[in-house]
Amino acid sequence: MTRRIALAAVLIAPALAAAQEGEDFTRRDRTALLYQTKFLFTADHVPIVNVGLMENVDLVRFSSDGPVEFLPEWEGGTSVRAGTGRAECRATLDAGRPARIRWWIALARVPARDLDAVRRERAAWEEKGFRIKTFQRGSVFGFFGRVLDNRTHVLVEDVPLDDAAGARARREEVANRTGVATVELFEEVLERPSGVVRVACQGVDAAMSFPGMVAVAAAPGKLLRVRDVEFGRGFSWHGREDRSYRGQIHLTAGRDGRLAIVNAIDAESLLKGLVPSEIWVDAPAEALKAQAVAARSELFAKLGQRHTADPYMVCGDVHCQAYRGSSREDPRTSRAVEATRGEMAFFGDALVDAVYSASCGGHTEAGAAVWQGTAHAYLAGTLDAPGGAAADPLAKGATEDAVRAFVDSPPKDLHCGLTRQGRESFRWQRKVPLEDVRKGVLEHAGADVGRVASLKVLARGVSGRVTRLEVAGDKGSAVLSPELTIRKALGGLRSSMFVHEVAGGEVRFRGGGFGHGVGMCQNGAVGMADRGRKYGEIVGHYYGGAEAVRIY
Repeated sequence: MTRRIALAAVLIAPALAAAQEGEDFTRRDRTALLYQTKFLFTADHVPIVNVGLMENVDLVRFSSDGPVEFLPEWEGGTSVRAGTGRAECRATLDAGRPARIRWWIALARVPARDLDAVRRERAAWEEKGFRIKTFQRGSVFGFFGRVLDNRTHVLVEDVPLDDAAGARARREEVANRTGVATVELFEEVLERPSGVVRVACQGVDAAMSFPGMVAVAAAPGKLLRVRDVEFGRGFSWHGREDRSYRGQIHLTAGRDGRLAIVNAIDAESLLKGLVPSEIWVDAPAEALKAQAVAARSELFAKLGQRHTADPYMVCGDVHCQAYRGSSREDPRTSRAVEATRGEMAFFGDALVDAVYSASCGGHTEAGAAVWQGTAHAYLAGTLDAPGGAAADPLAKGATEDAVRAFVDSPPKDLHCGLTRQGRESFRWQRKVPLEDVRKGVLEHAGADVGRVASLKVLARGVSGRVTRLEVAGDKGSAVLSPELTIRKALGGLRSSMFVHEVAGGEVRFRGGGFGHGVGMCQNGAVGMADRGRKYGEIVGHYYGGAEAVRIY
């Protein structure tokens, strides 16, 4: 069931003017906003989010079916209009200087509001011989009386590292020493990137120069079209395509000192371009509504937690949430976004980090097995069936025999095993040559183990997903973690819920699911909707009893 809150607005992050009215908020403040989790708001109180579209590029081409206006960074700078019936422009970055970054080994993330847990975690790592330093990430913000607090204390090893390669090597050393798969790298930005944005447009005699950044706005009712937007980097579906966007486009220096392109877009329009990229548009309406609530919740839960060295709050690719702009909007998913406007999932008073994946394979995974800082009660991992924990064949432990039985003979009433969309990913088989495994380990773990002889599972999560794996060869061995690294190193497996055999110069995998398996199973949501469940029930099932709450 959805609860509604209709109280006076209490804006913890400053109540800033709408972007359309933005002269009350100076342009230099707008630039600083690219690196913060504070918001501008639309006239009807919808937050505006900065989404990274492209980075590390030398040239970007963009256009609009009407004139465009350029708003420079400096306070009091004169805006420039280009185009009449149509604007065609290209932008580059001169004098680019990358961000100066220091790396730390992140050992744990704990909600900032739970000071006792912070103290316990710190003491536990100090007992293991680590000196601890603490950073705080995230923000406190609120809408109509509901306070959203996603702040975390990041506990790091108190050893600063100025070299990215050295930091990655130290991360692997600490992970192997402690057996903790979710040890991460933490970035501290010492100096932001900088550069001069240069823009040339057809019909404008001279190129325009904008130190720092420039915001590009289309005429009312028009869209901005960006050419050759890259997507799916590092995945089999990697490619480029032209995409259209609502809101404004910001051109600025990215972390690497090259050009970055950012879309400033209100959250609801963002979701209309995001939800159809995350789930099948022909899914049942209640599944689409559940997806809209989950995507909105994850968006706000992640703000300030990632991309702290980048000029945007979240990225528009699979690392965060797949966002393809207005080009991808579909009437069915847009209706789901509108029907759940402003709704997010809450577990008690806490905003849910509502992660999701395509298919859990019949059992969701615990967040703590996949990512640091996600040891939430609502992400504990459970059987994806009406019986829940009571019918869970892995309840006594994800032993090799139990996982093999679960993969080979899954229960009949699993939600995600009943849908037409999920048949190929619910159970799958894959053969990977041993030489490809050697190359994968070298690429993703930096170790050449030589001719591969064996793969040994060192740890599994509650769903049976492998979280630590040892690959041994005639030159040595390497331990892979966390589960995404394992999947990539083994040739891009759909999931780390697998059993395997080494024979005939290859590894033969049998597995279940597609993705990390934490939180909402999208195939399972479809299955539940097909069984007549409403979106509030679907949200509650996958997030441990959480409920959808409308906060704006």
